[in-house]
Amino acid sequence: MKNEFIQAITQLAAEKNLPKEVVLDAVEAALASAFKKELAHIGSNIAVKVSPTTGDVMVYAVKQVVEEVEDDKAEMTLDQAREVNPQAVIGDTISIETTPMNAGRIAAALPRRHVVERRL
Repeated sequence: MKNEFIQAITQLAAEKNLPKEVVLDAVEAALASAFKKELAHIGSNIAVKVSPTTGDVMVYAVKQVVEEVEDDKAEMTLDQAREVNPQAVIGDTISIETTPMNAGRIAAALPRRHVVERRL
């Protein structure tokens, strides 16, 4: 399925005469939007990266490093950040992998949703 996902992105890029990276960026943005709903308990700062070679979907919770946490969905302490990145400092942004088990299913459903919306 992963290769089919990348093939679909490549085909769409060719059909629309767009660089593959532009289509991949758009797909990542659409997936991030879908995952924000799926992972609401994590927070709204979600980033998605799709491997352009394998089609693997990685989902990240993005948090700001602060001295005192006021919103644990958007912020983390320096000690917490240093568990992920030992060089972290206050003000850094840390991405923590939070890829759900159904990441592939959501990615596979995205093109179908897009087609349905376009037909309406």
